[in-house]
Amino acid sequence: MKRVKLKPMINVDIPQDFSEVIKSKLKGKVLKTGDVVSVDILGKEIRFKVVQAMPSPLTVDESTGVLLTRHSVETLEINVESVEDVLLGDDIIVVIRDNEVLILNHDLEEIYRERFENLKKVMVKGNVVVVIDGEKLKLIRA
Repeated sequence: MKRVKLKPMINVDIPQDFSEVIKSKLKGKVLKTGDVVSVDILGKEIRFKVVQAMPSPLTVDESTGVLLTRHSVETLEINVESVEDVLLGDDIIVVIRDNEVLILNHDLEEIYRERFENLKKVMVKGNVVVVIDGEKLKLIRA
């Protein structure tokens, strides 16, 4: 089933049963997750964020389910190959793969990367990463 979740971009109460009216205004439009669309409601343009489109993209038609929500979900994605483990710190994400430690911020921007000879263990506490490499201990403050 095709489904789209929309979040009003302004603080306004729109009853859930009004979703059929919004669907009729969006018929034929192609929507994908993350899009912002404008809908004319009673002569006023209201902008909605497409929180989720399933599938994405989709073309709105009679069979499309439209759900109005007040909550938003933000998704970020990067490609990483052969991930062995992922550890979370307060403001960091540590990705471990093939003797390599990759530290990202919560916007998935790389802030540190190092390849180790004999990576044995990686631990995270707050924003400190502890790496055991062979017989060496390394502290990384991110």
